[in-house]
Amino acid sequence: MKKIIYTLLVSTVGISGFSQNAFMHYVTVKSSDAAEHIAAEKNVHAKYWQEQINQGNKIGWDMWQISNNSYDEPTTTFLYVHFNNPEPSGPSISSFSDHELAVHRKGYGDRVVKEGTLIVNIKASHGITPGDIPPNNMVINYMNVDFFKGYEYEMMEKSVGPNYRDNGRAAWGFGKILNRFGSKHNVQYLTFDFYNSMDEILKIRTNTPKLSKTQINEWRKQRDLRTIHNTHMLTLVAYARAK
Repeated sequence: MKKIIYTLLVSTVGISGFSQNAFMHYVTVKSSDAAEHIAAEKNVHAKYWQEQINQGNKIGWDMWQISNNSYDEPTTTFLYVHFNNPEPSGPSISSFSDHELAVHRKGYGDRVVKEGTLIVNIKASHGITPGDIPPNNMVINYMNVDFFKGYEYEMMEKSVGPNYRDNGRAAWGFGKILNRFGSKHNVQYLTFDFYNSMDEILKIRTNTPKLSKTQINEWRKQRDLRTIHNTHMLTLVAYARAK
């Protein structure tokens, strides 16, 4: 399974359609291997994807670490986000030898406990584009949206998105999951709240505002369109962008 997903990751660089599609790759390792995993990824994959960006074959690559794992969980989960160029410039050329890449991928496979993928179409964003270096921290909200309310939900997110700075966010976006569908899946959409530091996230979560009747009604309208199934708080570990 690990080999299949890694092959899918590499092949998606060439087939992932549009610049507004994000390829999200979740990778879980033992916490005891987390430091080694980060060092290896910075030494190889970050440089490999930087080369692809410099050659015009890719727009961006990020490596994030999920910071709010369950209590006493012996694993650490990373999220890789790929933005591929819909019009790549040409063949992929790497300064790494086949042997170096093979050694890295073997070590990668030995460390990984489980992994999974999401392909997400970015419906809207403010304060950030795929080619921008992201802020240091991000909150992902995993949204459960009734199939019959999908259009209304998208219109709601697009209407409130421009107000992202009101809650202290550095940037904001939301997207629709393309490769998971059907009644057994609890999440159909994601929202991305970007912050410049984890302290900013914690400060916002610390505040308990007194809501006006108008605000309560607006929140209830949003609640009727979606429920938050889960939330991840993430810290940026590494990135690659055009220089």
